[in-house]
Amino acid sequence: MKKINPFILERNFLILIAGVFINGLGNGIYSVAGMLLVLKLSGSVLYSGFAFFAITSAGALSFLIAPLANYAKYKNSLVYSNLIKAVILLTIPLLHYTIGLHVWYVISLLFIIALFTQYTYPIESTILPVIVGKDNVIDANSYLQTIREAMDIAFIAGAGIIITIIGTVPAISITAGCLLLVSLSYAFFNFKQPAISGEKSQSVRSAVHIYYIDLRAGFHYIRNSLVPKMIFSIIFVNIAMIIMTTNLPAFSLIKGNGTEAIYGFYLASMSLGIMTGTMITPKIKHFDFGKLIIFSYVGTGILWLGTAILPLAASMVLFGMGAISIGVLNILVFSSIQKQVETTFIGRVITLITSAASLGMPAGALIGGVLGETFAPEIPVMICGVSMIIFSIFWLCSSVLRQLPAIDNVKLFNRTQETH
Repeated sequence: MKKINPFILERNFLILIAGVFINGLGNGIYSVAGMLLVLKLSGSVLYSGFAFFAITSAGALSFLIAPLANYAKYKNSLVYSNLIKAVILLTIPLLHYTIGLHVWYVISLLFIIALFTQYTYPIESTILPVIVGKDNVIDANSYLQTIREAMDIAFIAGAGIIITIIGTVPAISITAGCLLLVSLSYAFFNFKQPAISGEKSQSVRSAVHIYYIDLRAGFHYIRNSLVPKMIFSIIFVNIAMIIMTTNLPAFSLIKGNGTEAIYGFYLASMSLGIMTGTMITPKIKHFDFGKLIIFSYVGTGILWLGTAILPLAASMVLFGMGAISIGVLNILVFSSIQKQVETTFIGRVITLITSAASLGMPAGALIGGVLGETFAPEIPVMICGVSMIIFSIFWLCSSVLRQLPAIDNVKLFNRTQETH
């Protein structure tokens, strides 16, 4: 019988797991209810585009927000941030049952909540080594990530059913209650708090300046490598997907004849597909990387065209199957970077990729909203499917990308390339 790692039973780690679990429940309900509420208040897919634009814009600003966490005690940041988010969300049912809700108010709150999430999420990763010790970080991360992925699938699917039964506004009240419980749980942390920087006046300006210096150095490091082509690939795929997911609430209501639970099922299907992709990647990594991406994304394109055209059950199955390639691409690209990029540049290169990908998503959300308002919601889903096929053709037409060997043998950098 395998012995349980001691850190799993450590008080602070159990508190963190409890917070992650409760947050998973609340976020599952919130991710479905928030978008459905915007669609219900506005009656327009265009406003779904505005909502996704607000949420993804907060993600694009993460490089400015996350460093601020270094200027407050981590425990206090987690407790008060979750408490503030809960209070903000409670204003939705308060206004709904009194003077009424306006769609722009809800979109504004989605943006503010997303900003707070950008602030708190890195803190949970930062405190993990403090709680479990550096020797246990990999095991602890794997443990938490498995819990997060499993809960995403279960809670998002369950959220659709809950919302169908009680409605969107009461469901958001449940999310607020979950955040209050998370805030209360984190108040019991007793790990050693880090020292706080006394140079608060330099906080934002210094962080932004350092960020841009690192970003420029990272760009110089990768400019003659294959990484820019991979960045373009991720940006293209992300924009195509956000065009589709902006229309997913309306698309789900059409497929499900107005049943709100279907939206949660589609989101859960995508999460299951991406998780499957991450799980099978070690089994297929020996295939030529170029050919693997070309064939898998042609398959994704065809599957998502079927998602748009076929009836509900088949549509949902094909939707999840199409998402498998997303998980595969993510793991292979980031694994190759972690293996071949010098340790001092890994953070900069990954920041460059994630920042570039995030900056494209708000534009994709607006394009998706306009397309969904102009055409039926099935059309943007079909456009995403066609985009995946175009993405495959781009790789096929590039001799460098088409001929890439197995990921372990891919050389991102020329041996003669200088590093600075």
